[in-house]
Amino acid sequence: MRSFLSLLLIACAGLLFACGSQPTGFALIFDVPSAGKDPGQVPVVRAPRRVPFVDPGIEEAKQYLARLEALAKAPPPANWADVFKRLPKDDEDNIDWMAALKDKVITPSGVIEAGATDEGKTTDDDIELSTSGKPDRMVVFSHASHTQWLTCTNCHPAIFKRDAGTAKITMAAIDDGKYCGVCHDKVALAQPDSCKSCHRITPKPAPKPAPKAS
Repeated sequence: MRSFLSLLLIACAGLLFACGSQPTGFALIFDVPSAGKDPGQVPVVRAPRRVPFVDPGIEEAKQYLARLEALAKAPPPANWADVFKRLPKDDEDNIDWMAALKDKVITPSGVIEAGATDEGKTTDDDIELSTSGKPDRMVVFSHASHTQWLTCTNCHPAIFKRDAGTAKITMAAIDDGKYCGVCHDKVALAQPDSCKSCHRITPKPAPKPAPKAS
């Protein structure tokens, strides 16, 4: 019994010693603020004892609701059937894109890439493309038409080099998405009923008569 009392007194004395003269020893048993700091100004930040549980079902529901909210705020989709009806047509019921451009039904940006610079229309000259001795299949490329849509850098030099005769353009290559087929056959001038939009003969002015000899 005496031994038990002696051990109890020693334990109490040690506890009082830890609480009084050695605050750090008391902190081993209880959470206390650091010495010299006001606990009202410096809150004790404790690390979480465990990672909070995240329910995958709840997170999926939150994402679904966020998508619904974004759709509700988005503008209504374009009625492309109505847009098609409002576009001018040629005599073969194909969209006349140049008439749409002239009447300001459409306002193309002039560039494909968002960060590119629109240089605007730069040239009006027409280029006659040879068709291997078939004058009835002559193609006249109009810069005036195309440069109202795109800048020169969209086509030169990646699609067409500026040197005459370097591009061997064939209908097979166009159908394969090369040369004119990079843009055409996708939106404008769709085959097979728009041939004359490209293959047309531009009448040349009649030669001036030679001056009569005096």
